[in-house]
Amino acid sequence: MARRGGHRTAFLWFVHDQLPGLERRGLSVTCVGDAVPYCSQAWESLTEEEKTMYAEKARTWNSKKRSQKTTSMASVTSEGGFVLFLPDMVADIFYFLDIYSYGRLPPHCEQRFLPCEIGCVRYSLQHGILADFHHFIDPGDFQQSQKYWGEREAFWQLFFLQSNDRFRINWCLGRMASIESHWELFAVEDLIMKLYQKKYQKEPSNVWVYRKLDVCLWDFSSNTRCKWHEENDIICCALASCKKMGYCISKSFAGVYGVPLTAAHLPLQDSDCDQGTNTRIVKLDAGHNQVRFFHLIP
Repeated sequence: MARRGGHRTAFLWFVHDQLPGLERRGLSVTCVGDAVPYCSQAWESLTEEEKTMYAEKARTWNSKKRSQKTTSMASVTSEGGFVLFLPDMVADIFYFLDIYSYGRLPPHCEQRFLPCEIGCVRYSLQHGILADFHHFIDPGDFQQSQKYWGEREAFWQLFFLQSNDRFRINWCLGRMASIESHWELFAVEDLIMKLYQKKYQKEPSNVWVYRKLDVCLWDFSSNTRCKWHEENDIICCALASCKKMGYCISKSFAGVYGVPLTAAHLPLQDSDCDQGTNTRIVKLDAGHNQVRFFHLIP
């Protein structure tokens, strides 16, 4: 089955049941992840009644695990919202998420967004970026997006994102995820505040937090954008957006929490550049080179 403690979908329960048959066919499937490519077509051929059976099995299992996981990281307020509770600031695992859209449609439209790209990063202050995920979405083929996301849902749990993006990301997840999926969205600004409060015993100003997240220091850093955006020299990238959340936390808190910085925390190969200015060589149409300096907020 999926990684212990992770979210399990109806599809993954189905894959789990197919493992013995796949092994008898001589296929090398030692875990659910290995079996996924062999099961997608068979899953599509199931009747709705058969899929419902697996959905109920997933709901029962997830309801137990979800309550345990949520209780360990968040408590419900009297207003129905969530308050972060982090048992171990250094070792806790966080998932940073961003979904880009071609645009935002009017409120009267059933489809509010046209999602085109998703990025997600698994991060801890202790170890830096542990894993990442990036995928381009076809806005006209939600069935394909649902299938692609559904095969990976087990690997993501509670998501952190910039608060201004909450509505867009929540809407897009609802369209992409399978009907039995559950997720919790938290503001990365709250996470930064908690890390600050833990060490300094006081709250940082909102301006300080937003400035930390709004820098362009890593826009052109190596191994930050996805391969396509890197090759085409395009700054806007959902994966880069997620990685820069981790970079921001690493740069701000690794030292005060006694964590040595590694290449998983920051793109250290770029550390020789001045920390207040990001230098970039830009090729002009005339064939000349121009050095542009991007002034950063201290």
